[in-house]
Amino acid sequence: MNTSRKLLLAGGAAVVATAMASSAFAQASATTSATASVTVFQPITVTKNTDLAFGRVIRTSSAATVYTVSEVDGTTSTSGGNGIFTTGGGSPGRATFTVNGEGAQAFSIASDASVVANGITINLVKSATSGTLDGTLGVGTGTATFGVGGNVTLTSASPTGLASGSFNVTVAYN
Repeated sequence: MNTSRKLLLAGGAAVVATAMASSAFAQASATTSATASVTVFQPITVTKNTDLAFGRVIRTSSAATVYTVSEVDGTTSTSGGNGIFTTGGGSPGRATFTVNGEGAQAFSIASDASVVANGITINLVKSATSGTLDGTLGVGTGTATFGVGGNVTLTSASPTGLASGSFNVTVAYN
C-alpha cells in the first residue's frame, strides 16, 4: 500500500474511534428540579341578613304602577298609576347578604331573576354582580356585603293578599 493510502486509512480509523468514544461518554440522562405549590383558600359563604320586603302597598286604581325597592339602599319609589307604599304591614327594605371567605379575593354574585308568588312577579335586582373580600390573602377572613332589591308591577286587577316566595343567591370565587 502506498503511504498516502495508509495515512488516509489510519486517519479514518482514528475518526471512527473518536466518534465511538464520544458516544460512549455521551450523557444518557439529565436531572433538574421544579417547584410544586398550592394556595389554599377558606371556603366562601354567603349569609342572608335581611329579606326583601315591599311592606304593604295599595294597588293602583288606574294605570299600572311599578313599585320599587332600591337594591343599593332599600329606599322605595313608585312610577306610573296611582299606587302607593303605605305604613303598617312591615317596613320595606332590600335583602342584604354578607359574604365571608379568603381575604382580598374577588368573587361573583348570581341570583334568580325573579320570584313568582300568588300570580305576582317580583323582579330581582342585585346591587353588584361581583365584589372583593376585604383583608389580605392568608391573613384572615375577608368580608363583603351586597343587597338585592326589586320591582313589581301591579294593575287594578292584581290579586290582593300576601305574595311571598323564595329566591336563591350564589357567590363563587373568580
